[in-house]
Amino acid sequence: METKITEYLDSLNVSYRLLPHSKPVYTCEDAAKERNVPLNEMIKCILLVDKDKKYILACTSADKRVDLVKVRETANCKRLSFASEKDIEELTGYKLGAVPPLLLKEDILVIFDKEIQNKKEVNISSGDHKAGIELSAEDLIRITNPVIAEVT
Repeated sequence: METKITEYLDSLNVSYRLLPHSKPVYTCEDAAKERNVPLNEMIKCILLVDKDKKYILACTSADKRVDLVKVRETANCKRLSFASEKDIEELTGYKLGAVPPLLLKEDILVIFDKEIQNKKEVNISSGDHKAGIELSAEDLIRITNPVIAEVT
């Protein structure tokens, strides 16, 4: 199975492992079960929007909750809310539940929770509900180049 994410990683010579699912999944919990990995290895990506239509992709371990106040302070914006499903698809180029922090359609501020940099391996969406990608946290941070801050 190939996706634009696997093609991108191949083009950068980044080592990864494709983890196909037996069925499409839409939550990090279901994806962790399908991939047989711990939930804290999964990276969830949440698209947020402020009152001025500034979009932020907040990424954290799937076992943590994003703190909107901390994201707001990091992004220097006001009053955050969750982006609509339509905005997610239009701005990221991915469907709800399959958003990786790579190859976003629009230029969006990406913030990783600082805990991600302490992980050895992480799991992200392949951009498809039928597979995930496991790679080193170091490689993911290097190719994503996110803002790193405490956002949980």
